[in-house]
Formats: sequence, structure tokens, C-alpha cells
Amino acid sequence: MSETETLEPPETKDRAAMLMFALVEIRPETHDIKTFVFRPETGALAYQAGQSMTLKLSLDGETVHRTFSLASAPGRDETVAMTIKAHARGRATRFMHERLAVGDRIEARAPRGRFVIAGRNGDHLALVSAGSGASPLMAMLRHLAATAPEADIAWLHAARTPADLLFGAELAELQRRMPNLKVAMLASQPEPGWFGFSGRLNRRLLSVAVPDFGRREVFCCGPAGFMDEARLIHAAEGGRRQPFHVEHFGAVAPAAPLPVPDDAPEAGFSIRFDGKSFSARADETLLQAATRQTVVIPCGCASGMCGTCRVSLVEGEVAMRHEGGLSAEEEAQGFILACSSRPRSDVTIAS
Repeated sequence: MSETETLEPPETKDRAAMLMFALVEIRPETHDIKTFVFRPETGALAYQAGQSMTLKLSLDGETVHRTFSLASAPGRDETVAMTIKAHARGRATRFMHERLAVGDRIEARAPRGRFVIAGRNGDHLALVSAGSGASPLMAMLRHLAATAPEADIAWLHAARTPADLLFGAELAELQRRMPNLKVAMLASQPEPGWFGFSGRLNRRLLSVAVPDFGRREVFCCGPAGFMDEARLIHAAEGGRRQPFHVEHFGAVAPAAPLPVPDDAPEAGFSIRFDGKSFSARADETLLQAATRQTVVIPCGCASGMCGTCRVSLVEGEVAMRHEGGLSAEEEAQGFILACSSRPRSDVTIAS
């Protein structure tokens, strides 16, 4: 998932929606990727394989929220795990790698998200990832190992060098338990002694690594360019009738702006959020307006997918266009996404 900067003032009122976790283990995976294992203090946590969770972190007195995919499978034990890369310019991920220690306590929101293996159409699957995008797909594979070990699964994971590839030892063990699991690893910059696939993702490579790729239902996570290429190859291989699910962990291009009503006031609308007030123009989202005026609404992807910026619409009207970050049930209950909603009247929202 993306690492999007948000700053939370100390008087925020969303504490009731947070859960407390204890950090019980830190495992190095590569030179810049670690797995952080958390135990919820309230007991076992209900979630689905593939979902993500928003952490509340204190960085030198500032509170920020970050959303990361879970790599753990539900039901294995009471812990949840996140496999996280320390990005060179990422404040929060570097903080986690350099300063978090076993025993630390962290607040987080309950897992959510619609990129889940439970919604699959069958057991003829391809799990395709690049870099730390392998995290939610490993959650799915671990879940399938426990619930559908006979499933026909093709695993394809790409990274820059062989040393950057994730979960190699565990995948070898899973292959012994899952007779129909096929594993392909791709290094774009191979090193001497590497016997896996080399280069960048392309149709010819996929025709060898996963010959029936177009006939499989695909779950894909990685950089936008990688996922776009995988989707194009899937379609070219006849996959137009097979579902292709994606999870973004970087920002995506925003949806086309909604038309602005002719009678929208030039000064914008008045927005009230948990006791704070700001104004929003009809052509900007509530999140954009709040950020512009230093009112913090926690967010993750800022693209309408992760659901981190979910708020309750108490009063007023908005025009909303999101990318799956809300379910139909949540919309019916009056929830909106601040990153995907533009005001059409004065509005009151609540966390």
C-alpha cells in the first residue's frame, strides 16, 4: 500500500475507532524489507486474506497514519503481520525499520479492503506481484494452504535482484504441501548463479512461466506499470472473461473530475469536521480542501481504494466517485470517502 503523509492533531476524536496492538516480532526478509508481527490486545482479530490495516505512528511528536497490506492469513493464530519495505524517502517506513522494537504498542484501525481471496470465482488462480506487493498475495496463499491445499495456483513474483525476492524458503515448503502450486521468480537484474527467470515482465516470459495465464483468475499487486503490463498480457492471452483483480500500493491517477454545477458558489461551501471548520470549492474533494487548510483527515491511498479516509456524512450533500474503497452497505449507512467526495452544499462530516 502507499505511504501517504497525514498529520493528526492531538485533539482528534477517532480514538474509539482504534485498536491497540503489541509488536511481538520483527523478522528481516531482505536488506530493506522486514516483517512486523503484531498481537491485538483485544484477542483474535477478524479479517480476510488480502486486506490492509492503518497504523497510527508517532514520528518525533507528529502523528501520522499509514496503510499497509497484511501478509498474515486469518485464523492461523492471534497475530497479524505486515511485510514492509523501508522506502528511501518514506518517513514512516524508515521509522518502523530503524526505531520500532519488540514490546512497542501501536494503535491501528481494524483491517479492511476489498482485495480479498474470499471473493474468487474458483481455484484456478494466478498470484502475480512485484516487490513488496507480494505481501497481500502471501496472505492469500497462506490462507489457501490452510483451506484449499489442492487449488491450482501459479505464483509469479518479480524483484530487482535475486536477493530482493521474497518468501523463497516458505514457498518451497508450501510446494511440498500444495501439489498444484507452481512458483516462478523473476529478477530484472540477475546475478551470477541465478537460474530463475530474468528481465522484465513480458508476454513471452509469461507464456513460459504461466502458460495458461489467460485462463486463470488473477490477483495482482505491485507498481502501476507492472500491473498494467500484466493486465494487458492477460487480455492478449484471452483473459477478457477472466477476472483480473489489482491492489495498488502507490498513488494512481485520479478519476476524471465530476462536473461542477453552474450554481455552485464561487466562495465554496462550509465544511464541519469533528469540531473543526474549513471551506471547500465545488471542484475539489473534501480531503484536498482539508489538506489545503491544514485540517487533517487520515488517509492512505488518496485514490478511493483503501477506505482509510472513510467518514460519516452527518448533514449536506456530496458527489462521490470512488474506486471500491466503500461497500454498498457502507454507503447505505451514510459513509463517504473524503478523498472521493466533492461538496454540493454545506456539509457536516464526522470520523
